[in-house]
Order: sequence, then C-alpha cells, then structure tokens
Amino acid sequence: MKDIKRLYTSYRKRVDTILESFTDGFFEVYRTWTVTYWNRTAEELLQIPKEEVVGKNLWDVFPEAVGSRFYTEYHKAMSLQIATRFEERFHSKKMWFEVSVFPNGEGLSIYFKDITHRKNTALELEHERKKYRDLFNHNPLPQWVYDAETLMFLDVNEAAVRHYGYSKKEFLNASILSIRPEEDISEIKRILNDIRNCKKPRTSSVRHRKKNGEIIYADVKGTAIIFNGRVARMVVVVDKTAEINAELAKQQSLAKLHEITWIQAHEVRRPLSNILGLGSLLEVDISSDQQHTLIQKLLEQAKELDQVIIKTLNNTSN
Repeated sequence: MKDIKRLYTSYRKRVDTILESFTDGFFEVYRTWTVTYWNRTAEELLQIPKEEVVGKNLWDVFPEAVGSRFYTEYHKAMSLQIATRFEERFHSKKMWFEVSVFPNGEGLSIYFKDITHRKNTALELEHERKKYRDLFNHNPLPQWVYDAETLMFLDVNEAAVRHYGYSKKEFLNASILSIRPEEDISEIKRILNDIRNCKKPRTSSVRHRKKNGEIIYADVKGTAIIFNGRVARMVVVVDKTAEINAELAKQQSLAKLHEITWIQAHEVRRPLSNILGLGSLLEVDISSDQQHTLIQKLLEQAKELDQVIIKTLNNTSN
C-alpha cells in the first residue's frame, strides 16, 4: 500500500508540474461544480489565487458567469459528457477566452487561453471594413473596385448602379471594358497598361457607355488597393458630360457668331465701297469750297467705318 501511495504521490507531482507549466489556464471541477484544481496561469489570467477557488463552488466564485455561455457550455459538457470548444468574452474581466472543455469521468477539465488581443484586432478590422462599406456605399459619386489583372468588377456602390443602369449582379459579371465604347478600347488598354504598376492615385478623362447606350464623359480617379487579398484598383467617377456638352455648345455658338459676323461685315463693306467710289467722283466735280469740305468729311467717315469693318473681319478670322 505504501508503494502504491508513493507511486500515486509521485505521479500526482509530475502531473501537477505539467499542469503548472501550461501557458493556458487550467482548472478542474467535480460533478457538483466544486473546483478541485486551479493552475498558476489561471491565477494570473483571472487574478484569483487558488486558495480562494479550490474547494469552492465555481458559480459561487463567479456568480456573474451564471447564465452566460460559460455556464451553458459547461453544463452541456457535464450533462451530455461531451467535449466542447468555444470563444466568449468574460465581461467582468473585459477579456476574451478560447475555452476547451473535456469530461474526465468525475467532472470537467477546462483549458482556457487569453485571446483578447486577437479578438480586439479582429473587431477593429471589422470596424474598419464596416466604415469602408459605409463610405463606399453612401458615396454620392459612382465608385467601384476592379481586379488589376482580370479587369473584372469586384464591387460597385449604389451610386454606380443608379447612374449606369446596370444591376450590381450585371456589374460583377463584367469587366471594366464592357462599359467603354468599342472605338475607345485600344486607348483604354493603353491607359490601363500605364497605370498597372502605378501605386499613386491617378486621374484619367475617358468615355463610358451606360446600359441604355448613352455615352458620357467622365473623370476617373483610381487608387491601388488590396481587396480580399487581390491586387485591385478603387475608382471614383465624376460625370463631366454636362460641362463638356455646355462647352461644346458654347464653342458652336461662337463659331456660328463668327460666321454671321464675317458674312455681315462683307455685306456692309460692299455698299460702303460704292459710297467711297461715288464720293471720289463727286469730289472731282464739286467747285464750291463748302461742298468740297462736306464731301471730304463724308469720305473720311466712310474710310473710318471701312477700317472698323476690316478690323472686325481680321478678328473673326483669328
């Protein structure tokens, strides 16, 4: 009996040494929820020494855990005698734990590790993703992301769907070349080749084709990004069609005005030339000094008017 007791004591010491060396928290509870073991890491993580836990009911020590997932998962493992694994936040400690629970015949053996940093990082990443989604989807300007290699749309916002007339599904099944006029494809490919390795934002002026066939003029600003692990570019579109059409209409109006001015100036100059010729003839036949002076003044005014018309014609031709 002494040998068996000595062997058991030696075995228990080795087991305790192993359990105490765990970097995970570890504890055991009897079927009545009495804590029978509490290792050093459990003390450190939960900041409760084993003297305040061992021999006591687990739920008396942690009453705030009653009704939590810790409570339900531990009871499920105990009643069904099955292993379970889960992640949960222990609110009183403001920590996240990854917990593994194993029935041991007399109760439960429970391993837990601190995953607070990983969880907080994941939550921050999810927050950033949500912020991106909100900014992307609520941007009043059309915006999309496309694969830098395949040129396929990876994501589009609601403004793009409304502005171009394609559904989101139609966008995501197409490449960015599909919204370009056929005659612009070669130029677009040249632009894409230039920006393929460009890390800085770049703006290009291009033409796009809506679903209804309407051609629009757009300034697109693209930025290199990583989207779901893929090299991509995010594009913001500013429709410049109204401005460009207004400028074209202005230029057409000016051209028409120049044409009218040119014609009218020529029409006015023809009778004016006749007046100058007749005035010269009258000047020869006039004997009175007073009449001669009047004719000279008339010719001077006609010549001055002729210079004004010539200057107008020169300005119109320029």
